[in-house]
Order: sequence, then structure tokens, then C-alpha cells
Amino acid sequence: MTTKLFGKDLSIQITFVGLAGAGKTTLVKRLKSGDQPLNTQYFPTMGVNIETIKTDDFELIAADLGGQKTYPASLWEPFVKKSHAIVFVFDSADKSKVEEAAKWLKRVIEWTHEDSAFLFLANKKDLPNAMPLNKIIDLLELSTVMDQRPRSFAVHMVSALYGDGVHEAWEWLLN
Repeated sequence: MTTKLFGKDLSIQITFVGLAGAGKTTLVKRLKSGDQPLNTQYFPTMGVNIETIKTDDFELIAADLGGQKTYPASLWEPFVKKSHAIVFVFDSADKSKVEEAAKWLKRVIEWTHEDSAFLFLANKKDLPNAMPLNKIIDLLELSTVMDQRPRSFAVHMVSALYGDGVHEAWEWLLN
């Protein structure tokens, strides 16, 4: 199955979504740089940032979608519907956004194609106020979401900034 993005044939498209400040751009930069140090000062993505990520076996197109309140309904849906895989990035240290993230997570899953893989990343595990994974799963009702979803679904805790857990999560998605 191929997809067209901006008129170009692509073999694999991955869409990165999540609320503003969750770490989507940092994650994409981490995936592109491997183990190289990252710039820690990224500006919020306004609209869409398209990146190519090369692996040993694939050239992937990563669509990093802005997470500001004006984007999810209008911008996310078309990209999610065309993607082979969705990466939902959640800021595990921001308890104030749990309710909003839960709402958008359910919408994104509704838009996701039945055959698409879905990777939920609880980012910023390196921060002292990061919630533990079991609490995130409970608060966002991920167990229910995973049980209802007939496609591949995985949940990982990561630190996009330092790379902790990113390799394992990325390997799951590529496989």
C-alpha cells in the first residue's frame, strides 16, 4: 500500500500527534539523530513539519503535527486517516492536560485506519513529577482503548530528550 503526500509516492507514513508541548518534535529529532545530542530549544510546531527518517530497511515520512488547540480537529484527522502508523505523544509530567489528552486520544483512535499500528508514548519520564505508567493507563483509560482496538497497540514510557526507551518503542513500531 502506498500513500501520496504532497504529490509524492511514499511507502510508509507515520503521524505524530499529541497536545502542545508533549515532545513530538523532540521525539522526531531524536529518531533522526540517533544517539547524537539534541538541541533542547525547539519552537512549537505550527501546522505540519514533515521529516524523513531513514532506517536500515525503510525511508519513513514523519508528519509532526502541531498540538495547539486549533489544530486537532482540522489538521490531525486527514493525516491520521492516511497514515500507516500513529504515534500519540503524551507529556507524563503535565497532570493538567490528562482530561484533554484523553478526549483527543479517543478521537485519534476513531480516525485511525483499522490496519494501522498505534504507539502511545508517555514522554518526559526523566522529569521528577512524571506520573508512573500504570497511573497514566488508568487516567487515560488506555486498557479499555486497547481492548476495543482490533489493531496493533503499544504503550511505552520514554524520554525523547535523553533517548531513554525510545529505541525499544521505535523497534516495536518498525516490526
